[in-house]
Amino acid sequence: MPYRVQIARTAFMDASEYAAFIRDEHQSPEAAYRWLDGLYTAIAKLDETPNRFPVIPEANELGFPYRSFMYHSHRIVYAVHDEEQRVMIHRIYHGARRPLTPRALQ
Repeated sequence: MPYRVQIARTAFMDASEYAAFIRDEHQSPEAAYRWLDGLYTAIAKLDETPNRFPVIPEANELGFPYRSFMYHSHRIVYAVHDEEQRVMIHRIYHGARRPLTPRALQ
């Protein structure tokens, strides 16, 4: 049975902000749409094998085995809740940023 994939408001805002950056800085609404479409397609694929990506190095500090994968230059940070058959996307942020802190997941 596939997992239900959900996107937290913070992650949705992360994605929206970057798409707006692409649209405005590169003057390309089409590129922004393609980036978002590809992002949501990649996220949706977590419904079948959500544990295939590694636990993030910050997991001990955060107190939960969050996982992540890269989509272009962005790190997609998510949690797998096996007992509920659910995946929650928590953050979508540029890979060059500093490691996650507990505050960044609030």
